[in-house]
Amino acid sequence: MSLARLGIARAAPARRAGRNGAGRSLAWLVAPLALVMLGGYLAPLAQSLFGSLHPNTPAGIDTARWTAANYARLADPYYAGVFLRTLRVSLVISLVTAVLAYPVALYISRLRPRAQAVMLLVYMAPWLVNVVVKAFGWSLLLRSNGVLNEVLLRLGLIDAPLHIMFTELAIIIGLVHGHFMFVLLPLWVALSGLDPNLRWAAGNLGARPAQIFWRVTLPLTLPALLAGAIINFTMNMAAFATPAILGGSRVRVVSYVAYEVNLVELNWPFGGALAVALLGITLILIALAQRLARAGGRAATAEAA
Repeated sequence: MSLARLGIARAAPARRAGRNGAGRSLAWLVAPLALVMLGGYLAPLAQSLFGSLHPNTPAGIDTARWTAANYARLADPYYAGVFLRTLRVSLVISLVTAVLAYPVALYISRLRPRAQAVMLLVYMAPWLVNVVVKAFGWSLLLRSNGVLNEVLLRLGLIDAPLHIMFTELAIIIGLVHGHFMFVLLPLWVALSGLDPNLRWAAGNLGARPAQIFWRVTLPLTLPALLAGAIINFTMNMAAFATPAILGGSRVRVVSYVAYEVNLVELNWPFGGALAVALLGITLILIALAQRLARAGGRAATAEAA
């Protein structure tokens, strides 16, 4: 055996030992977060799932009997309507946020670095405010005698105050504002990382600005747009404070109904069924969105080829 091969053979175990040691060190670093997730997320979720399979009694959860009645109750038209409303509002918010965030991210990505930092700070500042404070602020703007109606009445654009509070529109406005950053930031990162030579090459080949956007910029940033939209959608589905303040009891979403069932009616098994069903629907829709995105990406790649 040559000296070179002998050196490689002796160095291989040392490299493996180094990798194993690094892996153990990373495992110790990840362990605290894993314990927090296990205790703060998975354990309550498992408890909700377990409780939802038992009937509720005046004495509490009857763990001696098993039942699927809590899930069968979700087929009631009232609860089915609440789920449909939550899904509809969440999808509309995600779509509106994506449409609004893309041009903003495109504009910011083409500024100088210092100007980008300032603009991002401007857009992030409202996000740093407590969600309840922001929801109450929107209620002051949107109520019948609020700032928006006062301005429109003084300008003569309306004859009577608009009834926006306690409607789906109010929830959409509040959550678009509250979750805007979760779409803007991934898009800004993706657009900032694009090679400007790609746009230059497309223009040099005769593509117009609109064609450059649809054939170059948008396909390359579509994964970031999808990631932001998915994050936005999941947060919309689970939002509570903003729908509770801006929608109230007139426009109930699943999180609000779960609050009433758990903390007002004290029906923990049915509240667990609501939570598990909401999580399941959200995960299924996310999986479908990812599959459609992969299929669209493969079709775009094949068309480009």
